[in-house]
This record gives sequence, structure tokens and C-alpha cells, in this order.
Amino acid sequence: MVCFLRSMIRILLVVLCACASMHAQPVFDTCGMEGSAVRSDVRLLNQKKNRYDLPSLDQINRNVDFVTLLTSRENPRSFREGDAIEIVAYIEEIKLGAIESVNCGSKDAWHRDAHIELTINPMQTGVKEHLLIAEVTPRLRQIMRERGVDWSQQALVDKFKGRWVKVRGWAFYDAMHDDESAGSGSSRIWRGSPWEIHPVTSIEVTTKPANLPTLPPITSQGSPPSQPTAASRQCEGTTKTGNRCKRTVKPPARYCYQHGA
Repeated sequence: MVCFLRSMIRILLVVLCACASMHAQPVFDTCGMEGSAVRSDVRLLNQKKNRYDLPSLDQINRNVDFVTLLTSRENPRSFREGDAIEIVAYIEEIKLGAIESVNCGSKDAWHRDAHIELTINPMQTGVKEHLLIAEVTPRLRQIMRERGVDWSQQALVDKFKGRWVKVRGWAFYDAMHDDESAGSGSSRIWRGSPWEIHPVTSIEVTTKPANLPTLPPITSQGSPPSQPTAASRQCEGTTKTGNRCKRTVKPPARYCYQHGA
């Protein structure tokens, strides 16, 4: 009986270790789900960014395509934040993500996001209002490594930049970039929408679709029609050069995600 119990305990430990290997831990390389954020709203955003579960095919919301995500307001009817989604798009650029609180301020590439810029009109480069953002996170990068898949920064660039891909992941509304998205009225637009695929859980090369959805027109203000944003004010943070940060925030916040985290 004792031998049997010992055998069962060994089996249980093996199963637990396997599960731990397959899924990143709530604390990944000393960085928790909330990252190093101090503000409660940023801690909540970081928890969403750091999720690491993989959606099944049955979980994917098939009502969402590139244009749906690009043009949706903060509370759309066809999908919700946290839905599993999958879109086909062309990768215009892959960059090393910023040093952020979500990754506890890590400076090395392995522990920072890979920032992916997606479009469905690769012939019209540089139109920021038509870009969607997807993010490969350190936790998912580690999970892929344990499955024999290389999601390092350079590998992502080599495999996917300049190609049509099918990207799967979780729908995430990044409110920190409201004022930098099309339709915000800001002069610092660099993306089409606050909506992202974040984190990416699957990415594979595919062929250009025969029928692509129609992109929204660019208005005279240089932005496609989008959700009007609430009044905002300038971040009170100071840059490394000693100048006041140029980002804007929504009241009652006083600092942007970089200076208030």
C-alpha cells in the first residue's frame, strides 16, 4: 500500500511539472502578472496583457476580422475584450517592444514584447491609421520555446515580416493608447485603434485572401471614423531629457502609463 501511494505521488508530481512547463507561471522570471505597476488601473491592464492561456478553436469569435477590430469602439456588440480572435493580415513591421512595467522594466529582448504592426493593404505603406497592433509577450515566447517553436525577436522578423499571416490571440483594448489612435483628434497618431491582439497565441504564414474587407476612408483630419474620446490633459511626467511628457491622459489620471506605472 505504501509503495502504491508513493508511486501515485510520483506520477502526480510528474503531471504537475509537465503542466508547469507547458504554461508560464503567474510569476515569470521574478515578474508577476501585474508587472511592476503601482497604479491600480495599470496593474489591471498588465494582468490582461500577461495572460498565458491558449484558446481552443471552439473559443474563437468568428465575427471579428481585421476591419472589425480596426473600427470598433470600446464596447462593441460583435465581440468583447478577452474574446479569442483570429485575423488574416500582412505584417508591415516587427519591433522590439518598449521597456514597460508589464514586464517589470526588463531591458533584454527575451523579456520584452515583440511589437507587430499589421495591415491588409501592403501596397499603401506608412498609413498609420490603418495599422493594427499585435503583441508577442515573454510568457508566450517561453511557452513556444518549450514546444520547440522559436519566437525570439529575430526569429519573428525572419519568419513573418513582409508576409501574410494568420494571427490568433486575445482581444485587448489598450486604453493607454486612446490618444494615439485614429479618430482621437490627436496629432500624434501612430496606430489605427486601441484594440489589439494581445497576447498573440498563434501565428502562421498564409496566403493573401481572395476577398479582403474594405478599409475605412481617411477623413480630412487624417483619421478613419472612430469612437470620440473624452477630454484629455497632458501627462505631468518628465522625460529623461528633463522635458514634460507630451502624452495625454484621461482625467482623473495625471500620468501616462510610462510615468505613472
